[in-house]
Amino acid sequence: MARPGRGYLAGMDFVVAGDNQELGARIEDVAQEAIDATAALYANDPGIDVEEQLRAQLSGRGVAAADEATLDEVAQSIRAGHSVSVGRSDGSTGSLGS
Repeated sequence: MARPGRGYLAGMDFVVAGDNQELGARIEDVAQEAIDATAALYANDPGIDVEEQLRAQLSGRGVAAADEATLDEVAQSIRAGHSVSVGRSDGSTGSLGS
């Protein structure tokens, strides 16, 4: 669970989606970019479906949550306004497909 002030979520698991894609970065860092993009979209439009958007952002980067618990916990933290940290972001939180 996210802790106020830190926002780190231990035990979050992500997998490469599709056929053995080369991500070009650590999977946690790629997932972080998707999480940051989803959080930015939610900050601008709280009416979005966070789970759906998170799935789309992850998929667009070639990764997926390993299980529904990971997806649910990240989405819940985003909706609660917590800063979610699973990897290092390069700062390019550009939204994919939105």
